[in-house]
Amino acid sequence: MGIPMLSSSRARAVCSDTSCVQRRQAWREGTVSSEQQTERVLQQLEHNVSILWTKHLDEREVSRKISSLQTTEALKNGSCIWHRRFQDTTGGWVDKWIWLGYAKTGHKTYRPLHLVLCQKQGETWITVLTVYDPSHSDGLWDQTFTQRMCWHTDPL
Repeated sequence: MGIPMLSSSRARAVCSDTSCVQRRQAWREGTVSSEQQTERVLQQLEHNVSILWTKHLDEREVSRKISSLQTTEALKNGSCIWHRRFQDTTGGWVDKWIWLGYAKTGHKTYRPLHLVLCQKQGETWITVLTVYDPSHSDGLWDQTFTQRMCWHTDPL
């Protein structure tokens, strides 16, 4: 999927705060396998894996003026921009992805959306935890909305 051109011409500066520099390094580690993770999730979607849409997601769609149709479209056409595998409190493994997709809002006009997805080891479904429009978080993301630039506000 190609990334649609966005109207914003403002360059985003990289935050030089020590905590942001450290978190950006950790972010980069989570982007190493993003192509493989995209393939992994898309294969599951192609094989009709169940999707669990959380109540939290529903609430965020309403408060952020994002339709469920836009969320679904972004999930289907998107790709992984960050992945992390960690152990939960029971010792099981959990995969967590930040997914970037686009929703059409008009003729040749697209809205970027980030979806936060997770899947616990052994689950046969993917959970969509939340959705947000990264273009509304000025200074946090680069112009392609694939690289986090700052962590001072709007934590993930």
